Amino acid sequence: MTVQQHSLRGVGFGPLLAAQRAYAHRSSTRSKFGLMVPEAFVRGIRDLGYRGNGDAVAELIDNAIQAYADRVDVLFGYDGTSSNKKPAQLAIVDNGHGMESEMIRMAVMWGGTHRENDRSGLGRYGYGLPCSSVSLGRRFTVLSQVGGGGLYSVCLDLDGITAGEYTNPQGEIVVPEPKAAALPAFVADHIAECYPKGWTSGTVILIDKLDRLEWATTQGLRDNLCRQFGVTYHKLRGEAALFVDGTYVDPIDPLFLTPDFHLHDLDDERAQPFDPVRIEVRDPESGAYQGAIVLRYAWLPPSFGSVDKERDAVGLNANSRFSILKEYHGLLFSRNGRLIDVQTRTPWTTFINNDRYIKVEVEFSATLDELFGVTTSKQQVTISAFIWDLLRQAGLPKAIEQLRNKVKDAKVARRLEALTPREGMQRLSERAMSVAGAMAEPGSNPQWDLALRVSPYRVEFEKAPRHPFFRVTRHAGARVLYLNTAHPFYEELYDGPVSTPELRSSLEILLFSLGDVMLAEPEDAKERSRLQLVSWSNRLEAALGMLAAHLRVGEDQDVGQLDWTDETS
Repeated sequence: MTVQQHSLRGVGFGPLLAAQRAYAHRSSTRSKFGLMVPEAFVRGIRDLGYRGNGDAVAELIDNAIQAYADRVDVLFGYDGTSSNKKPAQLAIVDNGHGMESEMIRMAVMWGGTHRENDRSGLGRYGYGLPCSSVSLGRRFTVLSQVGGGGLYSVCLDLDGITAGEYTNPQGEIVVPEPKAAALPAFVADHIAECYPKGWTSGTVILIDKLDRLEWATTQGLRDNLCRQFGVTYHKLRGEAALFVDGTYVDPIDPLFLTPDFHLHDLDDERAQPFDPVRIEVRDPESGAYQGAIVLRYAWLPPSFGSVDKERDAVGLNANSRFSILKEYHGLLFSRNGRLIDVQTRTPWTTFINNDRYIKVEVEFSATLDELFGVTTSKQQVTISAFIWDLLRQAGLPKAIEQLRNKVKDAKVARRLEALTPREGMQRLSERAMSVAGAMAEPGSNPQWDLALRVSPYRVEFEKAPRHPFFRVTRHAGARVLYLNTAHPFYEELYDGPVSTPELRSSLEILLFSLGDVMLAEPEDAKERSRLQLVSWSNRLEAALGMLAAHLRVGEDQDVGQLDWTDETS
């Protein structure tokens, strides 16, 4: 199954540059390039914030892709120092169509865009460039050139605003006029290396006075941005090549369904898809077509995030996939091919940590922005009741439960394999019951070598929904205890988060003893015992359900930590 390839390309640069000129002319007449707000607005807009540095930089990558760039670089500068432990500057460099000088001036303003309310690309409001830039540093500079034109720049310094450097004689805070510019040295070096035939057009967003970087080192910043952008833009891989500090950003499908994408074939385990579902959204009154939603589903084997498949993805045993499983956990929302949000709550269910092995993506077109409640920063959705109802009708709640059941069955199968003794070995409970049975027989010798005796007791597992949590039968001369893996007794108690080999052996002995008594009953009493067992099972299921709702222990770890060696040691 391949990921749908999105395209944001148009018919050429000419119409776009003409639209920029017309917009800049209209806006300069109306606003006189005023920021329209006092300096407190600029300080406050920083505190509105983004979820992280990656979301802020992604706003600038969006602009580059929509400007038809086929290469976008996130560069780290060190302000002329010899240390490269942590960047002092960030530069987002693209080779798109660029901006003419007056448009650069407009682009620095909040809301300054000729793409106002455009639904064909990634941006709509014109807030992304200034908002994202000031969320990272206290000064940013926009440098741009169009084909055949010169390089111009406009700089906005928050400290300068506070000092009154941008205030005109009338008391208005205004954006300065664009000036002819030269590229910073580290950007010029990069362009000379990557564009040997010349950088004819494009834009550079230079951010310095960095005071809000989350990562303390260059490596931490680079690795985390690469991982985030690999997921965020995996469907737009055909639009532009992305690089962070010279490292190519490999596309990562968070559902791990796309061959050739990073981490898809990390090992032999593969994500298992459900069929995708397409939903047409129509106006409930007029029936007019408004847009489309596509649902993608996948479930992952419970050892998908592990290096050693017999152990949990904990500590050093977590592979490169595990960070994706944790970070992109819940419903994934993609707008026009770009991931914008992940939510763990729906009207029907809440995703818990154990649900990291199920993946659901909701892809929608930008024409549905109002119904999805897309924010100006494109990093959050607030789903309307109308959309939730459409998703319900399309079977999303049922699909989530089916995915959970697939993972649960896979975990049970994995655990049963771990709990099954090696060939020729017996369970401790089987040997103990053999001793007890032998000692109860006249003339028995309790001193014999029990390891050489073939046990008349055996433990087996079965999946039997809506049946009692255990049963004991006679088969081939042995008493067989069947444990029902579909009953909460198995998952919550017998193989629960705090279960130990000793506890499991004790429970097996308890149930063997009850089964022995039930098998020894006269025929006319066995039906009464069967009904009692059904009643016990129903009460036990209800009680364990209440307990699980209040005491979720160990949800951060996968089921099945111990291998057979651990259990018998």
